[in-house]
Amino acid sequence: MIHSQSQEHQDHVFGAQYDDKRERYAAELEDIRAMEQADLYEQEYRWRVHEAGYPDTLEGHDEYEAAWTRTIAYAESGAVNDQLI
Repeated sequence: MIHSQSQEHQDHVFGAQYDDKRERYAAELEDIRAMEQADLYEQEYRWRVHEAGYPDTLEGHDEYEAAWTRTIAYAESGAVNDQLI
């Protein structure tokens, strides 16, 4: 019985050690995927700003966002419906 308890303890200790490594690598892989996704989003955003004719600077990004804010406000105001009739 002592041998089985010792074996169970070793399995628990060594198995847990490997589980910790697997969990750490899985967490690191998840972080890497999240960073790649964020980089892809940023690249797409910069491309859209550039294609819209704004400079790839903080001011250009602010101008781009302000233009969209004005466009959405205009569309929500109902003025577009007046133009369609």
